[in-house]
Amino acid sequence: MFTDWLQFDFVRNALLAMALLAAVYPLLGVFVVGQRVAYFSDAVAHSAFIGAAIAGLLGWQLSNALLITAPLFALLVAWFQMRTNLPADTLLVVAITGVSGLGIALVSLTESPLALGALLFGDVLAIEPSDLLRLFGVDCIALAMLLGLARPLIRIGFHRELAQAQGVPVRLVETLFLVGLSLAVAVGVRTVGILPISALLVLPAASARAVCQSFRAMLGVSALLGFVSLAVGFLVALWQPIPPGAAVALIAAVMFVAASLLKPAEGAVV
Repeated sequence: MFTDWLQFDFVRNALLAMALLAAVYPLLGVFVVGQRVAYFSDAVAHSAFIGAAIAGLLGWQLSNALLITAPLFALLVAWFQMRTNLPADTLLVVAITGVSGLGIALVSLTESPLALGALLFGDVLAIEPSDLLRLFGVDCIALAMLLGLARPLIRIGFHRELAQAQGVPVRLVETLFLVGLSLAVAVGVRTVGILPISALLVLPAASARAVCQSFRAMLGVSALLGFVSLAVGFLVALWQPIPPGAAVALIAAVMFVAASLLKPAEGAVV
């Protein structure tokens, strides 16, 4: 039955999109968890509401609007972090609430409002070749960013003040990482939606962190769990009338619960 599905272009495009997501996003998620910016990825994902409103008002494609609004939002959040003394989690909750409310209000005022369900859960079966090219491009950018920033990011995640004292350009590294992460989130939202992309960036890495003893092991286990989440979630969506993005998020959440119930390995990464 599955081979029969492969005759359709939209199924092959969806599988390629899943493969491109699985190749990089769970690895990126390890650094998201390590840098404690899971709230940031969620905030950027919710800024897609504003991108959708701009796309509707100006007649742009949603993908192009997201590639503009997400990095701008990342830079705005970084600026507010420098200008205020608010804790990062408080600032990001304010950002999530603000951009969600503003974006939904603006989307509702457009002549042809975007279906919010599609934005929340995406539509991987509607992926086009241009979307695959964007995914491939952002994968290349993310891999280059991780290769270049991995060591300073690890040092910052371990002890931010110590890294700064050792000469690491902490603010620059964090800003570059957040901008690169925002681009990945913007492209991922178009593929699987707001909620699933947040889950894909956080849950596999969080599950790996619960059971792994080393950073390298975390990378491998997170990549494996991300692949399983995407593959099983896609098969579930073909089997039952469930949005693929929702199925992916559900599978990732189930695996996180299973990992949490396991006895943590002695000396697990903290």
